Amino acid sequence: MFGTILMHMIFSFISSVTFGVLCNVPRRSLIAGGIIGTIGWMGYWGLSSNGVGVFLSSLCCSLLLAYAGQIAAHLFKQPLTIFFVPGLVPVVPGITFYEGFKKLLLNEYEQSFYVFLDVVYCAVGITCGLVIASIIFRFTTAPLFRLRN
Repeated sequence: MFGTILMHMIFSFISSVTFGVLCNVPRRSLIAGGIIGTIGWMGYWGLSSNGVGVFLSSLCCSLLLAYAGQIAAHLFKQPLTIFFVPGLVPVVPGITFYEGFKKLLLNEYEQSFYVFLDVVYCAVGITCGLVIASIIFRFTTAPLFRLRN
């Protein structure tokens, strides 16, 4: 069990940092982006492996990584997208989208419909989580950062 968790943490960190390098994210924020990606993926993986649906897992994971990204953006005085985009990489349903098209090309229409529906649920969950985290951060933590500066 611990090995599986460690493996998920390592590979989600690596995927976030690697995507950050590909997108020319400043070097000083790569580690923070990797940690944010790990936080998001562990939230998603933890919930989905315990039977929680795709929408709720995506919503909770994007809440976690968006809130962590907001905090990192304020601490590092960098734009939010520097932390956010690499952090989203592990949770974007790319392989699920690929599987949906594969089933569609194999004339498995009903199965492809349900796979594409999961992709839509995941995307909507991520979007809702981002918006909700931004609102929560604006009303709770952002005033604390303004007092500090």
